Amino acid sequence: MGVFTRVNGVLSPGACLANGEYRIKQPLGQGGFGITYQGIDTRLNRAVAVKEFFPEGCWREGATVVSAGRWNSDTYSNAKQKFLLEGQTLGQFNHPGIVQVFYYFEENNTAYMVMEYLRGKTLAELLKQLQGKLSEAKALEQIAKVGESLEILHQAQFLHRDIKPDNIMLADDGRVVLIDFGAARDFTANCTTRYTTMLTPGYAPLEQYGRALKHGAFTDIYALGSTLYHLLTGEAPVSAIERAAGVELKTVQQIAPEISSHVSNAIAKAMIMDVTERLQSVRQFLDLLHLDSSKLPSKVKLDSFYSSASNVWSVFDEPTPAKKQNRWGSLDQGQANSLQKSPPNQNKWF
Repeated sequence: MGVFTRVNGVLSPGACLANGEYRIKQPLGQGGFGITYQGIDTRLNRAVAVKEFFPEGCWREGATVVSAGRWNSDTYSNAKQKFLLEGQTLGQFNHPGIVQVFYYFEENNTAYMVMEYLRGKTLAELLKQLQGKLSEAKALEQIAKVGESLEILHQAQFLHRDIKPDNIMLADDGRVVLIDFGAARDFTANCTTRYTTMLTPGYAPLEQYGRALKHGAFTDIYALGSTLYHLLTGEAPVSAIERAAGVELKTVQQIAPEISSHVSNAIAKAMIMDVTERLQSVRQFLDLLHLDSSKLPSKVKLDSFYSSASNVWSVFDEPTPAKKQNRWGSLDQGQANSLQKSPPNQNKWF
């Protein structure tokens, strides 16, 4: 048996996953919970993005990820299952404004998500290139497209919970795509439950700072308003915590007087601290921005393969195989059935 070297870094170029179906080319970025690589789907010979669950503080023995630091075996395993559920969440959608997930699986004591490889730049990168901000017309154009994708999520009872310029990709093919759904969660309208605290100051509303506060579509509306605020002013808003402590949030027009009054007012209403007074839907926000909300979908039908079904194999018109290997890798059949039968249950996530 070979001797493995303990490393903290990324998978080596050329590393293969899923019995050689995917090959790693190079890392694209690393965050607190994972590493994203550019890869190749060797069967279809196409570029893909491969996201690896790799929490900060962990390390490798060879390719195998070892939980360490604040991650014990239980917390690591639970977080890994949430990562797989992120894959299931995204797998339910087939919309040009939501990043596509092709496959997700477990290997190397961790989990992987294979997604479409997007060529382009994020809104945050565009802001840097333009030295700060967008024109009103250009900013509204981007927000309208993001709003359409967000409405799809909300109609399917999901929250993104991390809308910001860094998570909006301007693809070279002309699409505006929501990415990084690591904080996405399912919700029941106007529900109160315990949520994991994952947020970005300036874009996250006050309710995201608590673990047992009311969340809803209005939670994402605050972040969408904050994003438009940043696009038009060139600066992120003060955080909700600072606002709660008495720090004033200047209006968009106070910072950029050239912006239309109705746009500045719409953003202010989207960013009201009190959830009962804040705008409650994407449609309301777009209407106040004088954007065409008639393009928003009236009803969302999720992809039948990933939708909530009593028998996921029914889409192939076959009986459920008793001993067929499930597509979730090393998940046992009970866990796989749980993933197959229902969308992520927020009571199991937290």
